[in-house]
This record gives sequence, structure tokens and C-alpha cells, in this order.
Amino acid sequence: MLPFKLVLILTLALVAPASAFTFDNIQQGVDLYNSGVESAPGVVKALLGDERIQIEITGANGTVLMAGLETKNAVIVNAMEGEVEDPTIVLEASEEAVTRLYQADDPVTAFEEAKKEGEISIRGTTFTSKLKVSAALASTPALRFFASLMGK
Repeated sequence: MLPFKLVLILTLALVAPASAFTFDNIQQGVDLYNSGVESAPGVVKALLGDERIQIEITGANGTVLMAGLETKNAVIVNAMEGEVEDPTIVLEASEEAVTRLYQADDPVTAFEEAKKEGEISIRGTTFTSKLKVSAALASTPALRFFASLMGK
């Protein structure tokens, strides 16, 4: 089981709470992330150096918002609606779980509960991405960086 923390915080930075998530929410999060990436700790830059991230958020009515992110040197250089080709990191979550995490006073604990309940799934798809995710998600500086993007 991969630890969640960095990808959770990335998702929270990428998806603002709303009655229904849209690609515009993701684009706003990309802008927020990119505006702070210069001050990101090295572990964040190592994790998100050159990746293809697939985000899938399932709404209460069963619709799925799919978005792909491509990073170069830890900067998100492309955000697209739909699937990203050959993702290296995949995040699947329910809209309800992401909203709860965003609103939580302690998003790390809230995430762990949502993961335990099967409401969030995060995985690297390659050997390298699995190692990078595991290492980066165990990093306190990385968690602090992403929490600061959320104002937490």
C-alpha cells in the first residue's frame, strides 16, 4: 500500500471544493501549484519532476471527471481534460471524499480514513514512480509545502 500524503495534498491543491468539480477547478489548482513550486522542497521536485498524472474524481451521480497533468522539472506544463497517455501516477477519488479532505482541519488524518474506506486510491504505475511516490510521501517538508498551498 502506497502512502498517500503528497498526492493527496496535490489533489487538494488541484481541486477546489464546489458543488460539482470541473476542469476549471483543476486548472485553478494547477495555477496555484505552479505559483509555489519555486519554494518546493527537493523531494517534491524529485517526485513531480517529469511525470504524467491521471486524476479521476467520481461524482455522487456516477459521472467521472478525468484530467491529466504533465510535469517537467516539477512544473505542471500541461493540464488536459480526459486521460493522459501512459500515466505514471494515478489518483482515483470520490468527489465527496475530496471535499471532506479539503474542509478537514487535519487533511492527513482525513485522507488516511478515506483511503481505509476505499474512497481514495493512489498508485504509481511504474517501478520508478512507485519508489518516488513512497519516498516523497513520507517527507514532512513535502507535506508542509502542499498543506501551505491549501492554507492549512
